Amino acid sequence: MQEPLPVNDMEKKVEVKTGANKKLIKRIIWLALFGLLIYGGYRFYSFYIAPNRAVQQTYLIPKDAIFIIQSGNPVSDWKKISGSEPWKSLQQSPSFAAISAKAAVLDSVLNSNSRLMSFIGERDLIVSAHKVRSNHWDFLYIVDLQKLSEVEFLKEHIQQVYSFLNFKVTYRRYKDVEIIELTSSKTREILYTAFVDNHYIASYSSKLIQASIDERNNPTIGLDHNFLDVSKLVADKGLFRIYIQYTYLPGLFEIYMGKTDSYLSVIGNSMTFAGLKVDVNNDKFELNGYTFLGDTVNPYVSALFHSGRKEMKAHNILSDRTAFYTNIGFDDPTIFIKELEKALSTNHPSEYSTYKSTYKKIESTLEISLADDFFSWMSGEFAFTELEPGLLGREPEIILAIKAKDMKLAKEKMSYLEKKVKKHTPLNVKTVSYKGYKINYVELKGFFGLFFGKIFNKFEKPYYTYIEDYVVLSNRPASLLSFVEDYEQKRTMSNDDGFKLALSQVDKKSTYFVYTNTRKILPILKPILNGKSWNDLDENRNTVYSFPYSALQIGGDQKQVTVQLCLNYQPFTEEFITDSIDHEEENDSIASENQTIDELNRFYAEKFLGNIYREFYPEGQLKSECEIRDGRRHGKYHEYFEDGTLKVRGKYSKDRQRGTWLYYSTEGKLERKEKKT
Repeated sequence: MQEPLPVNDMEKKVEVKTGANKKLIKRIIWLALFGLLIYGGYRFYSFYIAPNRAVQQTYLIPKDAIFIIQSGNPVSDWKKISGSEPWKSLQQSPSFAAISAKAAVLDSVLNSNSRLMSFIGERDLIVSAHKVRSNHWDFLYIVDLQKLSEVEFLKEHIQQVYSFLNFKVTYRRYKDVEIIELTSSKTREILYTAFVDNHYIASYSSKLIQASIDERNNPTIGLDHNFLDVSKLVADKGLFRIYIQYTYLPGLFEIYMGKTDSYLSVIGNSMTFAGLKVDVNNDKFELNGYTFLGDTVNPYVSALFHSGRKEMKAHNILSDRTAFYTNIGFDDPTIFIKELEKALSTNHPSEYSTYKSTYKKIESTLEISLADDFFSWMSGEFAFTELEPGLLGREPEIILAIKAKDMKLAKEKMSYLEKKVKKHTPLNVKTVSYKGYKINYVELKGFFGLFFGKIFNKFEKPYYTYIEDYVVLSNRPASLLSFVEDYEQKRTMSNDDGFKLALSQVDKKSTYFVYTNTRKILPILKPILNGKSWNDLDENRNTVYSFPYSALQIGGDQKQVTVQLCLNYQPFTEEFITDSIDHEEENDSIASENQTIDELNRFYAEKFLGNIYREFYPEGQLKSECEIRDGRRHGKYHEYFEDGTLKVRGKYSKDRQRGTWLYYSTEGKLERKEKKT
């Protein structure tokens, strides 16, 4: 049996072992630190030094993008947008809420993992919009992961998120990329996602995911010099940026309006990209930026942006019933005509030949000089408006106001033109006077359309009058009479608070300016939109009305054009009559207005409707008709039920009922006779 060691020897042995353990621990610590240093160096090299074999984010945008939204800090930007009052209002819209709900799924995928968001938060996000079917459009989301070379790390985390959110996850491959399909257990909608090089892409359209993958090796938008140039001008400006590709813009309007007017195609064929910075606050959305003209530009567009700007003043006479207002301005009409002819002769020789032929035909037929007798009095401001129905009708109205350099010269030249038209055509040129304003008529077939495009073809047979420094034209005399009444009552745009707000946000000198009052234009849109689009718009009426006044202004010349758009926000609430209203004063006002309408109707009937004054039910059926003389009822009178059945028959003499009056039932039977003296 071995003898126990002395105490001193045991202590020495313990000391030896303890020292060895300390050395081992130190060695492990140093090895760990060295390992961490190596790993940290590798991570530093991977993230900041290693060559970035990434592709440009814009290379993944499919070429048919209608518009593109770009944010450099999507998390921060989203917080600012979603907290604004205009955005909250949009969330109340059923249609917008449906779009927002889809975006919220992707938002949940990203926000459900804070570590994931630490990578995503300050990286570029692109959202592009595309027409995916004849009646539907959708979005593609592209997140730039920058130097995240270890995409597998991100894949691992996002897989956990998919499971957490109860998606059914399936996989398929398209070319060399794995597409991850996330099916919602609630809605059964599928969100398609994929990692493409250094990007994470997502969409509810599999077509867009595949188009993005295809675009990677053959990019279109990302290499387009117009897109690159305009993106440089607005880079890192505003809360976020939006780019519009005009070529595909008509396709978006077709979804809501069916076949669109030719002017949208004119814009689409004349311009390439617009780049706009977007700012949002509690009272408006504001967009500012630039747009570029294409290599092949419509001659009218080219001429417009080579002819300068003009101060806008037409709102001082235009009616406050205006729903849609376009102001076109240039330094001098003769400059515009020269630029138009230059553009036509250079790029559109066949159109130029037709133009010159029509020009000469008008001059030779009427024995006039268009330059001396038509353009010489114009200053360069043209105002076109679409208005709510006036006092004399139930249909929307159109007005064209042309500012004169000298009103005396304008009257002289228009009078001369009337005489020439009367001499060389069988038309009966007539003039009537209403409250001191002469309402004239003259046929100007081909005049406006030849020089200013198809939008002005509606004024080939205009009625016109003179107000302040403007020659005011319309295709219907009733529109001019209502317009005169509005002007006399000082019901002009210059006194309208909404328009004054919009005007204060833009430059007073303009090339092209558009003002829209959504609360007035909505009924006008009904005949233009297809049934589904109108129902959707009507369903979202309160949201639309919460953005009542918008202003779009385009200016500049040649290739680079400035663009500004303001969408003003004012919460809409239904207006109710309250007890605070002075009903007596209100009744007096209504009575006065009814008297004005009645007098105006009689004047209109006598001068323009063959002396027959007609009244209508609210739904448009004929209610009554009576002969008119000297502004008074004088002659036969007939009144009808809403179904068109005769209700009353009699005669007037100088506004008084005379003779025997017959009254009929709804079945057409004579109920009674009354003798009037």
